[in-house]
Amino acid sequence: MTSVAITGEVFRWARERAGVSNEKLAKTVSAKLEKIRAWETGKEYPNFQQAQKLASALSIPLGYLFLSQPPQITNPVADFRTLPGKEGANLSPNLQDVLDDALRKSDWYKEWRQQEDIDPFEFVGKYTLRSKPENIVHDMRQLLDIPQGFAEKIGTWDLHLRQLVQKVEAAGILVLQSGIVGNNTSRKLSVQEFRGFALADEFAPLVFINAQDSTAARIFTLAHELAHIWTGTSGISNPDFESNGDKTQRAEMLCNQVAAEFLVPNDMFLKRWNAHQDALENAQQLAVRFRVSSQVILRRAFDAGFISFDVYRKSIQEAIKASKPRAKGGGGDFYNTLFSRNSRRFTTELLSAVSSGRLSYLDGARLLNTRPSKLVNALDKIK
Repeated sequence: MTSVAITGEVFRWARERAGVSNEKLAKTVSAKLEKIRAWETGKEYPNFQQAQKLASALSIPLGYLFLSQPPQITNPVADFRTLPGKEGANLSPNLQDVLDDALRKSDWYKEWRQQEDIDPFEFVGKYTLRSKPENIVHDMRQLLDIPQGFAEKIGTWDLHLRQLVQKVEAAGILVLQSGIVGNNTSRKLSVQEFRGFALADEFAPLVFINAQDSTAARIFTLAHELAHIWTGTSGISNPDFESNGDKTQRAEMLCNQVAAEFLVPNDMFLKRWNAHQDALENAQQLAVRFRVSSQVILRRAFDAGFISFDVYRKSIQEAIKASKPRAKGGGGDFYNTLFSRNSRRFTTELLSAVSSGRLSYLDGARLLNTRPSKLVNALDKIK
């Protein structure tokens, strides 16, 4: 086969961005290690089929390999995982792709609502980063119809999360939960990289939750990202319970405070904390009552001055060790998974556009990352 002149510098950039070693890449594309190194240094070139395999393995468009230099990929939203003044950390290909997918969904949802002459949501950006957390929480409770003590009568963490999502989507906010890129099970998302992100568009507010995380952690992420919606701050988050707050962006500090108050109201927490009991025992018991993680309870205790930072951090580490790993399901129902990954509300609106002929089956399937044939049954399932 004829060789194609890819750019070695771009190849190296893509490999490093994907976090793939030469050895692993050689196995993935079924090529000798010497060949991979020769392609990267520009001493030799792959054939077209090999170039296609490289692009697929590195999660980039094939055309990138023929650019004269690495492309400048800009992040369309803020990155709250970084310290102030040090923005610009690279996103992994997996995070970049799920963010791009969410932006496409948000854009379509926004256009659909505008075509229907539906007014923008007043709660998006209603508050600022200088607003009091309790004021934001009060407004969230009213709009979402989630009173204090909402979780105390709910039997499980899974049910708590499910009911929260239903309330949030009923208010018009899209909630996407996925642990993979599209429907590619080999491209799992990293909890260490991010737990969620928010797109605070007044016509198409959207929250994405990394489903590789535990259910309890996803509950906090949802509340945290809702605070981003209410403050109009789109961005990527990775809440860190082990920090004492001095190395956290202002937006993340506020959103953590809002999420904690929303899930574990301070007045209820103060009444239930047992000063004569061990911190971790307290946290584990109250986590069951409020259907959150022990880490959230421990943060409340630290903020209330019940425990020192040293005790707090030690207890956090013990809580992480004691927590059970998230059970890996056996795949589940295809359509429930489809609705969860793409937001049931978004899927409903999209299928309405398909059934009315305003959106083709092909375009609809692309937005849902599935095949057109699946949309026929999805129309029945969504009713």
